Formats: sequence, C-alpha cells, structure tokens
Amino acid sequence: MGLIDDILKGLPANAVLREQITQLNAQKAAAETENAILKDDLRQAKAEIAKLKKQIEEFPHKDNLDEVEIKLLLEISKHRHPNRVRLARENQISRERVDYHLGKLVDSKYLSFRGFDGDGIYTMEQKGREALMSRGLI
Repeated sequence: MGLIDDILKGLPANAVLREQITQLNAQKAAAETENAILKDDLRQAKAEIAKLKKQIEEFPHKDNLDEVEIKLLLEISKHRHPNRVRLARENQISRERVDYHLGKLVDSKYLSFRGFDGDGIYTMEQKGREALMSRGLI
C-alpha cells in the first residue's frame, strides 16, 4: 500500500480516509502474520505425516485371520492338494462357510486356487506360510 500512501500525502488530510487505510494496513499485516503461522503449521503437519507413514511401513502387519481361517491354512499346509469338500468334512464346517473363508484367504493372497467353478485345489502361498510360522504352527 506504499503507492496509496504516497498519493495521499499530496492530498489534503482526510481523517476518515486515513483511518480506513490504517485499518487496512493493520489487517494486511495481521493476515500476513497468520499466513506465515499457518505455513509453519502446515510444514510441521507434513513432517509429522511423513514420520507416521514411515512408522506404519515399518510396523509388522498383523493379519486378521480368524480361527477357522487358521484351521484351513493349517489343514492345507499338511495335505498336498486338499479341496473344499475334504476341508469341510475334516473340520466339521459347512461347505458354504469353508467357501467363504477360502475366498477370503485367496483374495488376501494367503492361498492360491487352481481349478474352475469352485472345483479345484488350494495351495499355500508364502503369506499363508508366514501366518502359520508367526503363530508357531509350522
């Protein structure tokens, strides 16, 4: 606002106009100060986010497997090529429930499935072996 101040110096003094300019200059200074504070806060927040992201990456991810899924993984690890009928029978679980849990395990990359339309074999993936190893089951 320096240009406006220079122009006003040459004009006769108008108290109301000078008061408004003074208020505007004060508001501008306050806005600039607040902007600087917010930029600093943003910088700190970004640093904290980066730190937390790094901690999340380093945190050992725990799986959310339930008891049935652990049983199925263990059963599959013991047998060469178990199918869902055999898994249901040996664990005394309905085929529908077995299908549900096997689907979750395949989607989560604990198992792989070879076959079509539900008929086929399930094989253990590395992630499945790691889940059993971390529990001391194999």
